[in-house]
Amino acid sequence: MPQPNGTIPIPDDEDLRLAAVERYKLGGIGREPAFDHITRLAAELFDVPMSVVSIIGSDMQCFRGACGLDSDGTPRDVAFCAFAILDPEVTVVPDAIDDPRFANNPLVLGDPFIRFYAGAPLRVGGQPVGTLCLIDTKPRQFGADERKRLADLARTVVDLIELRVQRFATEDHRRKLDEERELLKLTVENVSEGVALFDGDLRLMLWNEDFVDLLGYPRGAVKEGIEAAILVERIAASGALGSGDPAQITAGLMASIRTTESRRLDLTGPNGRTLEFWRKTLADGRFIATVRDVTDERQMARMKDELVSTVSHELRTPLAAIVGAVGLLDAGAAGPLDAKAARLVTLGKKNAERLTELVNDLLDMDKLQSGRMPFRFEAQDLGALLAEAAEQNQPYADRYHVTFALDLPGAPLIVPVDRTRLFQVITNLLSNACKFSPAGSTVHLSLRREDPHACIRVRDAGPGIGPAFRHRLFTRFAQEEGEHQAGHAGTGLGLAISKAIVDAHDGSIALDETFADGAAFDICLPLVRGAV
Repeated sequence: MPQPNGTIPIPDDEDLRLAAVERYKLGGIGREPAFDHITRLAAELFDVPMSVVSIIGSDMQCFRGACGLDSDGTPRDVAFCAFAILDPEVTVVPDAIDDPRFANNPLVLGDPFIRFYAGAPLRVGGQPVGTLCLIDTKPRQFGADERKRLADLARTVVDLIELRVQRFATEDHRRKLDEERELLKLTVENVSEGVALFDGDLRLMLWNEDFVDLLGYPRGAVKEGIEAAILVERIAASGALGSGDPAQITAGLMASIRTTESRRLDLTGPNGRTLEFWRKTLADGRFIATVRDVTDERQMARMKDELVSTVSHELRTPLAAIVGAVGLLDAGAAGPLDAKAARLVTLGKKNAERLTELVNDLLDMDKLQSGRMPFRFEAQDLGALLAEAAEQNQPYADRYHVTFALDLPGAPLIVPVDRTRLFQVITNLLSNACKFSPAGSTVHLSLRREDPHACIRVRDAGPGIGPAFRHRLFTRFAQEEGEHQAGHAGTGLGLAISKAIVDAHDGSIALDETFADGAAFDICLPLVRGAV
């Protein structure tokens, strides 16, 4: 309740009320034209000399709009409105001289000599932040109809406050977008490859000159707002996307953009250069496209692959002879060997076998990359294949004192596979698991149905795969260093070959990065049609 002798009561939820003042950006000194207009209207409507839109702060009342007053505000402890915000209805003071709360108020005894006051609270966000008030220098009565009209007008002020906040939010959002756009533009202009950003409607927003130059667009052909389909069709018409109807090629690519997250492909650019084009759809519907000249990179890769292929083929015949000769020596074909000679022969045999494994892996990789690896797909019971793989690899596991545990479903899972090649993949995963597992541990080999796929899991209790190496796991010649490698040598080709073989089966192979007690690899292969 209001207190006598000018003492201003403070609402129990004052902190929430002041937070609403700040949230709606009503704090501080300064009048606004929209609120001035309302106060003029109120003064005319109710025939009073003064009207104010007052916002009550922590220690000041600030006039956001006023008619008949030149002041921007007053201290809160003399403000009539500080009392009015406590009343859910319109507060009326017919004659301030007769009201003990205001009789000695300096605003009554001095300028502006208030005698009559009526104030309707302004409630925003559930809190009374101020009032729309009427002031007169002479006493007067204020009836129920007048109170209703003032309350209605106060609701109009509240609507203005809500719209004002929305406008501020829109302006802030636009300013932030402009700042982000400028930052993005500077970034795009300073990267070393062609970059373009398209909006959710697939219209060009930003790009750099390298994007235009690499794709061979004429000057002036690329401009803000142009549709991505138009740019794609121009590339298709040049033949860079292959032979065929440019309109159909464009339609296919645009459908891909709308339905897939990312795609990478090679284009034949101007002057026969090879360009790598990559695009990715962002979460908000926009997509970014990059293009870079990879002609020299591709040429070097081809030269390296050709060299590896040639060397591998040239090594295979003499290496087979070396392995055979060392094997004969080890078997005693040349007579008994003393301890030192036997040790050297054993060492030579192991290194010759390792070199043979490397050559075979190189040749497999070469065939897979060139598309010359033959595949014979036949419907197979995947469970039976896994059981055979575990049985045949058990002697290898025994060398590391590791056992296999099989977990197979009761019903057969039939999958179209090349048995030999898939066996090669399973053997690679099992051998890796054995090498990296501690002695006495178990390697788990399981099979489960996840329609429309059959999924194989190979899980060990070893040190796992380091986070920094995981993105390179299936690349050629990739070998982890440090504690995770633990001195286990290999060619660095096994997982790359495995992935290529699984890809040829229209399947997937991946490391389960959520598994923390070792390493777990999952292979998913499509079931035979009709078995789904």
